[in-house]
Amino acid sequence: MRYPDSHKAQTRRRIVAMAALRFRAEGLAGVGIANLMADLGLTHGGFYAHFSGKDELVAAACGEAQRQMAEQWRPLLENSADGGCLAALADHYLSPAHRDFPDSGCAAAALAGEIARQDAGVRRAFAAGLGPLLAQLENARRRDGAGPAPEASLAMMVGALLLARAVPDAELSQRFLDEARAALRAQGE
Repeated sequence: MRYPDSHKAQTRRRIVAMAALRFRAEGLAGVGIANLMADLGLTHGGFYAHFSGKDELVAAACGEAQRQMAEQWRPLLENSADGGCLAALADHYLSPAHRDFPDSGCAAAALAGEIARQDAGVRRAFAAGLGPLLAQLENARRRDGAGPAPEASLAMMVGALLLARAVPDAELSQRFLDEARAALRAQGE
């Protein structure tokens, strides 16, 4: 049976979307290509019709995960009044829901430590994926009329979320989120 021309592109998108979710939930080392493909009802060998190797998939999946995060931020900015943009982004990012469900959240907070150990191509793709988030943070700063550089805002949010996920003490975890959120709100005013 011959597949339509769009089938290969659709299959690739399915693989990337599942990898984006699984990498954030389980880490890069925790996801094997054979299991990922089996979860999609595809063969391990079929993977190589779409990607040259796992590094190419990691780069594509990180880009997809960051695109999803940027899409989550878009309505927050659209619905925020000037002066409250950074606060809206910080409230969303530094939430217990984002802390507790990394599979649907930011790839930077879920994967940055592992990405740092990947080859330069994967790191470049990861950095490029941060571009839309940094642009939205710059837009928030511009609309608020004040605030830290976008890189500082993103670094504070990612760092706070990483620490909140890492500690077993629920109160300390919540303080990391609350204090970073308060600091960003104060700087955005």
